[in-house]
Amino acid sequence: MSEKRYSAPAAASTLEVLEFMASNPGAWGPTELARRLELSPNLVFRVLNILQEKGYVKRNPAGQYELTAGLYSLGMKLQNNFELRKQARPFLETLAAETGESCQIQIPAGDRMLQLDFVPPPADYYLAVTPGIRLYRHGNAFGKAVLAFLPPEEHEMLFAVPLPRLTPHTIVDPVRLREEFAEIRRTRSASEFDEYVLGSYCIGSPVFNALGKPVAGVGITGLSSRLCRERLPELRQFVLSCAENISKSIGYQEVQ
Repeated sequence: MSEKRYSAPAAASTLEVLEFMASNPGAWGPTELARRLELSPNLVFRVLNILQEKGYVKRNPAGQYELTAGLYSLGMKLQNNFELRKQARPFLETLAAETGESCQIQIPAGDRMLQLDFVPPPADYYLAVTPGIRLYRHGNAFGKAVLAFLPPEEHEMLFAVPLPRLTPHTIVDPVRLREEFAEIRRTRSASEFDEYVLGSYCIGSPVFNALGKPVAGVGITGLSSRLCRERLPELRQFVLSCAENISKSIGYQEVQ
């Protein structure tokens, strides 16, 4: 085996173990795995212990390890995200054409929102947000759209530490944010003006899955300098329709 140079050897070794076990189903002892992968037995043993703690492998009475359904579950979550992106794409393209603004969809990713997709508008210049980046939830219309529909205990976790003030206009006061969440629940429309980046605005709405859980925030992002305030009601309606269409496409049925 050729020499490998890793900047994160423990992470690389963990991936090697997982990839080998996924390609070679069955139970494996630490010594045999170490021999097959040309890794030190001590390193493989430590990797297996961590994977066992995280629920990705289990140890049988003979002291051998085999994969659990943990990786499958992780893969299904990833597949669901890809499916959501595929389902949302045509609606985002329609929204970009209707509004003339950048359109995006973000999904919860721990304590941030992950940019899942971005559709540029038919314009000479626009704001672009790169898919894959993670953004704060509290100063972000798409994050607020999701946060508003989470259980109160998750709001308390959000407020357990001081929220970063991203611009002078970022709302960080828990009382004001709770009031805003209540209004978002009533209207299903979230917005922010100069809260995340000065000179920009966003209008968002939540996407719900078949279980009624908020799984994404979707909407538009634009330059404040070219926003016509008289268009705000129309823009909000376009965003609401987009979110409703995406929700329906992934199985959501609103209870009347």
